[in-house]
Amino acid sequence: MKKTISIVSVMTAAALLGISSMTRAQSVDASPRNPMMIADTTMDMKDMNMNGMDMKSMKMERAANSHHGHGTVTKIDASNGMVTFSHEPIATLNWPAMTMSFKLKDAALVNGIKTGDTVDFDLVQSGNDYVVTRLQKSGK
Repeated sequence: MKKTISIVSVMTAAALLGISSMTRAQSVDASPRNPMMIADTTMDMKDMNMNGMDMKSMKMERAANSHHGHGTVTKIDASNGMVTFSHEPIATLNWPAMTMSFKLKDAALVNGIKTGDTVDFDLVQSGNDYVVTRLQKSGK
């Protein structure tokens, strides 16, 4: 009987340690760069005790994980809401320089832009795609 209790105790402890390490691994792996584990970074300020907190000193993330790019417009397909850039590396996405086509959030973003223009743009992920949310001629 004592042997059975010892075995059950050891098995229970091992199971609890396994669950604990799985939970820790999940929180470590949770990041925007790991699509399998997305961390919930939202915060409901109403549910927090904000007494004495200096909100001005807190660093806030950009909305919707926006990524900034710089490149040259190589093609505009306004009727299908697409634009193609030959862009420089985008560090926040770990992308090298390359030529890519993107959907436009709003087809009007290409108004005043033509093939060959050097531009600055912002992207946000939408499903498996990245969508251009801001597009303007570059001052570079």
